[in-house]
Amino acid sequence: MRIIRLLFVALLLPVLAGAQGINIKEGTIKMGKTKLQGFTATYQHPKNLVTDNMEKNIADAHLKRSSRKKGFSIYRGAAWTAISANKADYYYKVKSKKGQTMLSFAVSKGYDNYVTSVNDATLAANITRYLQNLDAQIVTNEQIKTKEGELKQIQQNNDALNKQLSESQKEQKKKNSELNTLKKQPVLFDK
Repeated sequence: MRIIRLLFVALLLPVLAGAQGINIKEGTIKMGKTKLQGFTATYQHPKNLVTDNMEKNIADAHLKRSSRKKGFSIYRGAAWTAISANKADYYYKVKSKKGQTMLSFAVSKGYDNYVTSVNDATLAANITRYLQNLDAQIVTNEQIKTKEGELKQIQQNNDALNKQLSESQKEQKKKNSELNTLKKQPVLFDK
């Protein structure tokens, strides 16, 4: 039964990863000379967007960074409910190469017991789902920023139009006053 479940997850992971247009692979990640078992997700977004969204998710989960090593941010003994309710060690690194951004992500249950689809299929599926959702989150956040920019531009245009309208109304009032003054003046005729 376990073999069938593992085979199902192994077949399902590439299908799910391809659904969002991202590439998620499970394998070995190098942290200096140390090898970790984990996941690599390749995104078609700039590095700063991937990093910003990861940092936002980490802040929302109230995780505290334990250390940094060889470019990896490490969170030890953290419960990240988006991935698992149990405490674990989380490692991630973001790098950009040839216009693509790669996120290396590993989870350890302790004592270098790194999560793979072989030793914990459910948690591996949760990690893959998180990496896919990160892509969707980045797209959504960029759409929000675009719409906010459009709304800001519209508001600036409205402010400029309101200012122009106010100035036109003042000018109209001034011209009406001048016209009324002229109408009230007596007309003198030469004899």
